[in-house]
Amino acid sequence: MADLPVLSLLIWLPVAGALVLMAFVRQDNSARTIGFLTSLIALGLFLFAYIGFDPGSGDPQFVEKASWIDALGISYHLGADGISLLLAALTALMWPVAILGTWNSVTERVRGYHANMLLMQAALFGVFFAQDIFLFYLFWEAMLIPMYFLIGIWGYERRAYAAVKFFLFAVFGSLLLLVALIGVVYLHFEQTGELSFDMARLYATKIPADLQIWLALGFIAGFAVKVPMVPFHTWLADAIVLAVVIVKMAGYGFIRLVLPMFPDALPVLGPWVCGFAVVGILYGALIALAQTDMKKLIAYSTVSHAGFVVLGVFAVNVQGIQGAVVQIVSLGLSTGGLFLALMMLVERRKSWRMDEYGGLCKTIPVFSAFLMVFTLASLGLPGLANFVGEFLILVGIFQTSPWMAGLAALGVILAAAYMLRMYKRVVFGPITADENREIADLSGRETVILGFLAAIIIWIGVYPNSLLDPMQASVEKLVEQSARSASVEIMDTASVSLPDTRP
Repeated sequence: MADLPVLSLLIWLPVAGALVLMAFVRQDNSARTIGFLTSLIALGLFLFAYIGFDPGSGDPQFVEKASWIDALGISYHLGADGISLLLAALTALMWPVAILGTWNSVTERVRGYHANMLLMQAALFGVFFAQDIFLFYLFWEAMLIPMYFLIGIWGYERRAYAAVKFFLFAVFGSLLLLVALIGVVYLHFEQTGELSFDMARLYATKIPADLQIWLALGFIAGFAVKVPMVPFHTWLADAIVLAVVIVKMAGYGFIRLVLPMFPDALPVLGPWVCGFAVVGILYGALIALAQTDMKKLIAYSTVSHAGFVVLGVFAVNVQGIQGAVVQIVSLGLSTGGLFLALMMLVERRKSWRMDEYGGLCKTIPVFSAFLMVFTLASLGLPGLANFVGEFLILVGIFQTSPWMAGLAALGVILAAAYMLRMYKRVVFGPITADENREIADLSGRETVILGFLAAIIIWIGVYPNSLLDPMQASVEKLVEQSARSASVEIMDTASVSLPDTRP
């Protein structure tokens, strides 16, 4: 294992698969097969790495480092700790499922679709494994290209508008992130006389508390666009197909860069970020409650669930951060499963409107059963994956701000309202249209896909230690790094003051 560059293989194998697709493949079925097999091989490589991972260590493992741009101190530096490993696990698991789930849905430019899917997977792995901040930013930006094409070519209605809107929001956030990133590197150079983009070295940079606030704002704004947090969320309803991917990228950015790099800014900015997260939880839930379009309901529910991720991160304690990571994984599984299931329904019925359905439990009972699992998971039912993340987040934020925990808990109640309302209108009641009597139930392929996701959701809900144990040491180390300041606890905004930085 020590001699195998497993992280590089995970990143560059999908790139190689995309190049093969674009250069040599002409048949649609061949493109589907190569895309699926490439993602399966990547999953096998990841499982090989997971077996060799030591959960007792909080340090990066499978480290690969080579000089790249010596004049700027940039290196090709990869590594994986427990946090990045779990988020990479979601990427490795979901890609074969996503490709198999869209096997019959994508009928035009099939080769390009699968090439862009593989490029996006490569960029995600790069974001999670990068230990050099320039490399992190490079993969972060590389993600924009396949996402732009996936939204603009294979999206839903108004897809060209959605792609441009997403791209403009993303570029705006990325520019803020780049300016703040350069500021941190420059301060490190001023203190040490050495140009370096190595994350571990930048963590140790002593940044004045007032300057930390401004630099942290750049990072937070850059990631907030991608979460998306209110008021940067307006692109999401038009680009829902990739929302889950964006949430885990941005959540990881908060965890990996903001917390350990700006400890003195956390007592000042933390309450404000948490306040916006609570607003996002309630706003997203209320807007979802008013929807009659299932796609938009999923979009605004994602805004609400993403607020829980941010809330857990900025609780800055073990329970909150563990809950945020579990929530990212659970959101990928439950929202991904819900979207795939409804997409299968829309393929048959050609409508996202709830009022076009009704009585499906009588005509397609297998589909209705799986939709129930994903619906209950999304509303946080105990025994399913989302409950674990939301519970830990509420425990974490309660330790620092009980009133924020209480307001966030209202989002769970509202989630039950809008998810059960959607399920009731679609599955129960009278059959509202003759077309619903003739809908075919799930095929064998579709049953395997949804059954696989449902099984993982139940497994995490019943045995959450399968996620908590691998990241325990990494989260504890992160909290320790974030507590370098004398007062890192998030306080109510009324009692927050700038830390004293006098010697």
